[in-house]
Amino acid sequence: MYISWLPAYSPQMTARANMTVPEAAAVLGLQGGASLNAIQARFRELAREWHPDVTAHDPLEAHTTFIRIREAYEILVNYCMNYEISFRQGDIRKGNGYDSKEFWMSRFGDDPIWG
Repeated sequence: MYISWLPAYSPQMTARANMTVPEAAAVLGLQGGASLNAIQARFRELAREWHPDVTAHDPLEAHTTFIRIREAYEILVNYCMNYEISFRQGDIRKGNGYDSKEFWMSRFGDDPIWG
């Protein structure tokens, strides 16, 4: 079956995007930090709008945009799933004086997605 709106095969269609984590976050419209649940929710929202099977946008534009959205989502999820978190006793604070914001910023403050 021939689908007329799809472009001819192009290496760009299968090549992975060379996106950084902040660029991937920008593609999904995420600013500052985001949880994995927020990333997934935003991806689903954009997928409902841009998936070529259901969109009202131009089919070629929807196809290329959806690929970019999917790649950005995969980059962010991969980043989140592979971020190493320490469970050493010295790295975990308990008791009085515990400040969750201070702890978070000390661990992830310089990180481009969580900081």
